[in-house]
Amino acid sequence: MTRLLRSLSFRLALTYAVLFSLSVAVLFGAGYWWRVTRPMAEVRARVETEAGEIGAIYRKSGMAAAQDALDRRAHRSAARAAFHVLVAPDGEIVSANLPSWPPKPGRDLTVIEADRFVDGFEIDHSAIVRDRTMPDGGRLIVGRDVQDILDDEDLLRTGAIWLLCGTLALGLIGGWLMSRAIGKRIDMVASTALQVMEGDLSGRVQVRGTNDDFDRLGVTLNLMLSRIESLFEAVRRVSDNVAHELRTPLARLAGKLEVLEHDLGEDPDCNFGARRAVSEAIVEANRLRQIFAALIRISRLEGGRAAAQIQRTDVVQLLEDVVEFYQPEAERRGIDLLLDARRPLVADLDLDLVFQAMSNLLDNALKHVPDGSRVDVRAGRQGGDLLLAVSDDGPGLAPADLARVTEPFYRAESSAGVPGEGLGLSMVAAIAQVHGARIVFADNRPGLSVTLEFPGQFPGRLPGSQGIQR
Repeated sequence: MTRLLRSLSFRLALTYAVLFSLSVAVLFGAGYWWRVTRPMAEVRARVETEAGEIGAIYRKSGMAAAQDALDRRAHRSAARAAFHVLVAPDGEIVSANLPSWPPKPGRDLTVIEADRFVDGFEIDHSAIVRDRTMPDGGRLIVGRDVQDILDDEDLLRTGAIWLLCGTLALGLIGGWLMSRAIGKRIDMVASTALQVMEGDLSGRVQVRGTNDDFDRLGVTLNLMLSRIESLFEAVRRVSDNVAHELRTPLARLAGKLEVLEHDLGEDPDCNFGARRAVSEAIVEANRLRQIFAALIRISRLEGGRAAAQIQRTDVVQLLEDVVEFYQPEAERRGIDLLLDARRPLVADLDLDLVFQAMSNLLDNALKHVPDGSRVDVRAGRQGGDLLLAVSDDGPGLAPADLARVTEPFYRAESSAGVPGEGLGLSMVAAIAQVHGARIVFADNRPGLSVTLEFPGQFPGRLPGSQGIQR
């Protein structure tokens, strides 16, 4: 219901229904005035006038003259039947054509029943009457038939209630249907936008071929997405070509530097500073080669050009191998490196890619925690999903860093002075994307906990299908 009220189309439909109901109410008000209020006011004025005239005759000429006036009035042809009652001071009914009347006179005009019997059938009438007590104690009641006005009043009131309720009900139903139809089209656009935001530039808005507003919007968005995809692919191709082209010169440079280092080592006249400079140049050249290799692999994974080699994997054995690889470094620094995973725990994964992802997470944790800290590696299932987590009690990440921590070369403030190029988590994100998994960063209080959540069923190559939760 909350989502329905948030829908612009539903609110517009509801507003239109309310405005239409107000318009109908105004029309019914005008009709009520024309058919009820105005004629009832005319009858009231006429009854008041007639009651005044006959009362004047009663006071001036007596009861007999008033009776004659009432009889003439009753037999006179008129659009509205005339009713009266004349009661003598002693209570004797002198003249009457009303079946009943109130036992005591009222101060104001009153509507009473004035039913008639014709040939044994009762005909419903209602009369508006003026009931007066005369100076000698007699009683004079004068009235006119208003049954048609009351019928119109009942009809208009009933019709107004039904029409207003029906209008609102139909407005709500129509608003819901319109909101649902428009909402589906908007959801398709939003779903495509989310798909593109999560890295799959092949997403397109579905076009139904109706050439309506949404179709035209979808065509425009699809043209925009195609243009973005082509530009992105062009940038990616340039990046890949640059990386490939530079990898060969870097390899040659490293090779020549190694030859130079060897020659300098055999030259007794060469000073130590020159040999050290060459050694440092070799280290930097190899570091550049590693960076380019990592960038190329990330690009291939994100672009879907490196197909995942999915196989049934013993997850516990995989984690044991990762922990064993980093155990010597942890022992050297006095870090407690603990593994919490129980067999049987198997899943369909790319063994090499997941090994690299967990290695990157563990390497990142060990780099950021001080000596004597603790790092935990955990694995388990939750609702059919496989969860692999690395937690530490280091400095953690600031909230502002969480949104960008998987960007290539991004370095958080807590990473100042820590060796690395800022590509480790980017590689983890690319590997997670290939598996349709999510990366969840959480505060370990203290430290950081990074969890890879793999779906229970491997979805195949779906770039960004699950995305990255930060």
